[in-house]
Amino acid sequence: MEPVELFSLVKHDGPYEQWPSRTELLVERAKAGVSIPGYVIEAQYRCGPGYLLITSYDCPFEEANTFVLLGTDYSVLANTELGVPYGSFLLYASWPVSDCELCLHYYTRSFYTLAVCPPRGLFRRRYSLRLRDRGTGAGDARSEASVHELEVRLADIRGKSEEASEDRGAG
Repeated sequence: MEPVELFSLVKHDGPYEQWPSRTELLVERAKAGVSIPGYVIEAQYRCGPGYLLITSYDCPFEEANTFVLLGTDYSVLANTELGVPYGSFLLYASWPVSDCELCLHYYTRSFYTLAVCPPRGLFRRRYSLRLRDRGTGAGDARSEASVHELEVRLADIRGKSEEASEDRGAG
């Protein structure tokens, strides 16, 4: 898999509560002729059958991701979702681990593998996407580096927030 920056989504108008659950996909700012779940593209990759998009609904405290596999003609070949009601799967980072797999790092120490599975045999005639929980990522150098990056980033944000609170209190 290779990261790309080809796709975007049409912006919705009006109150968030009235937005449709699917959004029109743009390829280099031109309409692709397909709508996909979500409002924000979190990551996008070129892969064997075409493209893999990770989208979210940009909903604070209730984040979920939808994974959409597109063919080279931008038709939807497969999709799956990671989310639970009143739960949050806030994606921090993703990176390829093979030609057909991604590692997904969710806040703060939660990791998943997403595999693109090709059609096989009589019973699986279509592409599918398979999510597997990888736990905390302990023992994997790239996962541990991602956790460290996130912890440093969060500490910096906390420090700036505390400084701003102290400045407001002193003024």
